[in-house]
Amino acid sequence: MSKRGSLQGSVSPSEDSGKKTQKRRKPIRSCAFCRKRKLRCDRQKPICSTCKTKGRSDCIYTEEFAHRVESGELFGSTPNVELLKRIEDLEKRVGDKQKGKQYTTMNTKPLRNPYARFYYLECKNSGRRIMYGPTSLRTYLSNDDNRFVNTYNQLWSKVKIERNRWKAKHKWTMKPESRLLEGPLLNSADSNILQQICKVLPTYEQSSKIISDFFEAKLETNEVSEVLDRTKVINDFTSSFLPGGELLPNGERRIGKLLPSTKKNYYKIGVILMIFCIHHFYEDIPEVIEKFLVMLTGLSTAKVFFIERAQFLLLKYYHRELFWPCGDDLHMISLVDLLCSTAIMLGLHLNIREIFKNQENIVGSMESLENLWVWIILSDFNVSLNIGRCLAISPSYFQDDEGENNEILSSNTDSSSSTIYFNHPNTCTGKLKRFLRLARPMLDQIYDKNAFPDLEENCKILTKFVEAEFHPISYYTNDKLICRVSLREIKVLTQVLNLLLTFYSLRYLIHMEKGVVLENKILQTILVSFSLVINTTTLCFKLDKKHFPDFFAPDCSHLSPFMALSLVYTNFLFPRASTGFCAFLYHKLTLFEKGYYLSSDIKDREVTDWDLSTLNTPLDKTINLLTAFKIHSDIFAKWSHANNTELRSMMGRSYTFVINIALESIYRAVLEKVIKYRTMVENAWLQQVQDELNGPTRYSPSDNLNNPIDPSLNDLDVTNGRVSTGNSSVLRPTEVRSSSVTSETGAVEAELAQTISNEFWTAYNLGWEELMSQPGYEFLFETQ
Repeated sequence: MSKRGSLQGSVSPSEDSGKKTQKRRKPIRSCAFCRKRKLRCDRQKPICSTCKTKGRSDCIYTEEFAHRVESGELFGSTPNVELLKRIEDLEKRVGDKQKGKQYTTMNTKPLRNPYARFYYLECKNSGRRIMYGPTSLRTYLSNDDNRFVNTYNQLWSKVKIERNRWKAKHKWTMKPESRLLEGPLLNSADSNILQQICKVLPTYEQSSKIISDFFEAKLETNEVSEVLDRTKVINDFTSSFLPGGELLPNGERRIGKLLPSTKKNYYKIGVILMIFCIHHFYEDIPEVIEKFLVMLTGLSTAKVFFIERAQFLLLKYYHRELFWPCGDDLHMISLVDLLCSTAIMLGLHLNIREIFKNQENIVGSMESLENLWVWIILSDFNVSLNIGRCLAISPSYFQDDEGENNEILSSNTDSSSSTIYFNHPNTCTGKLKRFLRLARPMLDQIYDKNAFPDLEENCKILTKFVEAEFHPISYYTNDKLICRVSLREIKVLTQVLNLLLTFYSLRYLIHMEKGVVLENKILQTILVSFSLVINTTTLCFKLDKKHFPDFFAPDCSHLSPFMALSLVYTNFLFPRASTGFCAFLYHKLTLFEKGYYLSSDIKDREVTDWDLSTLNTPLDKTINLLTAFKIHSDIFAKWSHANNTELRSMMGRSYTFVINIALESIYRAVLEKVIKYRTMVENAWLQQVQDELNGPTRYSPSDNLNNPIDPSLNDLDVTNGRVSTGNSSVLRPTEVRSSSVTSETGAVEAELAQTISNEFWTAYNLGWEELMSQPGYEFLFETQ
């Protein structure tokens, strides 16, 4: 009895003989069109002569498909070409999946994204907890070499003492909103908060001028005005800010009443108050206005989704960028989350020109809404990159907007304004949009657990983007040429450099890429960034001297407009470049696997020039670390030069500038101390070793004297602080007598490297204790 389901013995002899005599079918070589119509096909590809004569655009050849195709299946009443394509696609997917399983089986561990779980959790004694992700500078710093982290923490503890003194002197705080919780309530029970706001506002005539000046397009200081419609804002001011009847001695009138629009849309008032904050109050916002802004920000009812809410939140974000910038954007998280969720609820991610069509009198111009969406995308990108978290606006929202807008614009050629907005490839807005379209997917991949980002390829793409979109790098690193570049172009370039340095750091830290090429690129990008930051600051200072001389009066305490703008553009880039530079050089200069690196007369030598007119570095040589340090020092000398006391004085008005100056000063002090003690120890041991190993059987005295120590630190090996056996080429034997001599030489070099390392750290630690024992660090905050 056969088992159930078995086909064994179920084929009859007649059926078997019939199968044996079945003819083999010939493969179909003609295209589908000629085959179906029984036309002669010359089988030319991609299109045969017959189809070309008939005016067809393509040919379909069944031999392209791996699936076996029967004549009836292909040439029936309903051809299944689409089905065949689907089968082909499914077979390819199955094949790829099987390959993936085979790869997983061959490797003990599956391929995982190494960045997705790379983070740092900051735990304060107060109970505050903040998680920083893979792209955050704090995450990089916390996972770097322990010696440098300890050094940084000790220095920062000293700097914090002087920082707190500066903050107390200038009555500066990062928590103006929290301070309101401890303040009194409204002074008078007979007036509400809107009535009290009227008492601290400029006169009606002055307020009208402030709004008009805010939209002045000749200067770039109020670039954020492009997210608003000027005509609409002026109309909102006229209808919401009502003048009083009494005339002041100068003939002007006070604002007597604030009147919200229908449906209690207080955000129209909020937008105009934020214009006053940006262009009139600066960082000294009256307390009653601050309270009103906090209340507006915190409203959570469904009745708040007006276009003006998104504009209000964006203006508040920009005001913080100008006057309360923070290196990692930590204080922007909640605000940007509100901004992004509001934008999605308003439908700004959709086709703006379609869903807001014929509503300009309510929402403003289409250009202002499109600009608003770009600014929101940028704010989301900045917070994501600098804090290290997923983008709040998902890729689907951003991509849908781009595709739909481009499609609708290509069909609506009668709209001249939209054509101007989207079709000028050389505008700074166009550069920014193309950068965001390029960079957002790169950032998304960092947090995708199923992805494996190719950061090396991303770096190449970003470098090519800089070459294609911007002026030559020399325009930014040359203080004579940078004035020819738009400030908004500098804004986009700093975004690219910030992302580029982030990817370089992740490759260096996580993948432990220690090759000469990557190390050169890291130093090159950092030095270019330094030069760009310094030149931008100096340029903005000169523009303020020309256009805003009133801000240089002794009784003015506000940062001048262009200088504030320079912080918006460079605030993210500077901390990443300066901290990365110090950590990199500190790590390299405190390795001792190869013995000597610094020659006794390095300070007397002429340091070789290095080309900072490009992001690309030569492959045939490495940048000398001492050269890099000298270039760094020369760049920052522009801040400390005796002729720049007025610049330093202006920078001293800003907490962020003061911290940047202090950080650069302490980093330079650390590196100078490392170089000093390493050179001192090496010089002593060099002389001793030359005396001991100067015999004719091992070393030639002339070779030792004529071949000075290589100061370039080329090809340093990174071994997490451990000393390896010597590969040093410093004390190279001129004649090898025997293998025992070679072995003895290697042992001497290894022992020498360990001895130099021990003596260096002894001398360095003593010097460090002396530095830490200084009574104060006021010199780090000297801006006069």
